[in-house]
Amino acid sequence: MYRPRSDWMVMTSMNTHINVRMNEVQRKAIEEKAATMNMPASTFMRDAALLCGEKPVRVADTGELAGIRTELKKIGTNLNQAVRALNTYGPDPVVLNNLNRATSIVSTSVSWVNDLLARARE
Repeated sequence: MYRPRSDWMVMTSMNTHINVRMNEVQRKAIEEKAATMNMPASTFMRDAALLCGEKPVRVADTGELAGIRTELKKIGTNLNQAVRALNTYGPDPVVLNNLNRATSIVSTSVSWVNDLLARARE
């Protein structure tokens, strides 16, 4: 069942009316949208009018980004282990340079994904 979202939405005695003119197509569209939201048309119209101009609610599927972040962290761990082994056992300078660059790229990618996740959750 529909529940009020704010103090101004709390159901009290509804004794004031506003007449709104519309054509039949508009009336049916409002009734259909209200039915989709499982609420009466009057409640739907009141919500639409009172919420107009409010910041919209964003819904983000962050599951994919979290999965990408996990995979990037695994790659970063492997790269760090390879760099550590090269540092310990006498690295080939070219290979070491490539691994350091790859580690930097993965680290930057993880930061980007973390930023995207943070923004999606705001």
